[in-house]
This record gives sequence, structure tokens and C-alpha cells, in this order.
Amino acid sequence: MGMDHKKLLEKAAVLKNIPRTGWLQRGVPPADAETIAEHTFEVTSILTIIGIAVQGLNKDRLLFMGAVHDWGESVSGDIPRSLTSRIGKDMKSRTEIEIIKEMAEESGLEELEGIFREYEERKTDEAKLVKFADLLSTLRQAKAYAERGFRTEDIVASCGQELEEIMAQLDGKLRRQLRALLYDGN
Repeated sequence: MGMDHKKLLEKAAVLKNIPRTGWLQRGVPPADAETIAEHTFEVTSILTIIGIAVQGLNKDRLLFMGAVHDWGESVSGDIPRSLTSRIGKDMKSRTEIEIIKEMAEESGLEELEGIFREYEERKTDEAKLVKFADLLSTLRQAKAYAERGFRTEDIVASCGQELEEIMAQLDGKLRRQLRALLYDGN
């Protein structure tokens, strides 16, 4: 298949128009709900700070992975935790990998599939840090909505728990750097 970067950019642009489903399910009006693109911007902003402050990381890979971690949702839509718990994380991951694989083939950017698989497998520090940033962004937004009276306590609790699980997978030095840099433990 040929190179069609324009089609890939059009798919990525769709993310500006898709509100995150979990916020809608908790009563946040569509006009006020964070979009997937807004979430991705915060994730890459967090990763930029981490990439500058933490030595020994592949910064290009970190930012690339953060930028594309939700691109599959331009096809699938935002799959909320409530659906993931029913279909299973494996099914969600396989579906998203298949979507990204198609996007990579359509665009000729074969590296896209590999970087997304790396994110899904969480075997590298960079992949773990992208998930960390993803969860931290979601936690920050859930707390902001809670302050406005929306019922996001379940998201606050689950993100906090998952953040601690990711932190436990990192080596001690990296964990200390992250806590000092970004993470308040709440």
C-alpha cells in the first residue's frame, strides 16, 4: 500500500471532536467534556516534562508513543472502562492494535504499529511512563470535574490505584524522580 499521510492526519484530527465517554457517563455535558485530543495534549505535555527532567529515556520514542496512544480511538471511539470490563482488556488491546496496524499500512508509517504495541505491552520504561502520564492526566481531569460537582470518585480511585501499580513497576530511582517531579501521591 502507498503512503497516505493525509488520511492518517484526518483520522487523528477526528479526536478533536470525540468527548471522552467516561465524562459523559458521569454527567459532564458534551460541550464541557474533555475530548480525546485534549487528553492527548496533556499526556504529551506531562511526557515532555518527564523527558526533559529524567535522564536515560528515549525522548523521541516517549513523545511519539504519547502522541499516538489514543489514535485508534479515531476509529473505535472512546472505549470506557465500563465496556472494557465487559469485553476484557485483551479484546480491547487486540482491537486497538488491529486498528493501528491498518492505519500504519494505509499511511506507510510501519513504525506506528510497533510503537503502539510497545505501549500496549508495557515492557519498556517509556511505555510505562506513557501509561503513567495517561493515568495522571485522567486523574487530574477527574479531580477537576469532582470540584465542579460531577461524580468522578470511581475514576479518581481507579486511576490512583493504577498509578501506584505503574509506579511499582518502575525502578526505585525513576520512581523517586517521578514523585519529586509530578506526583503528589493522591
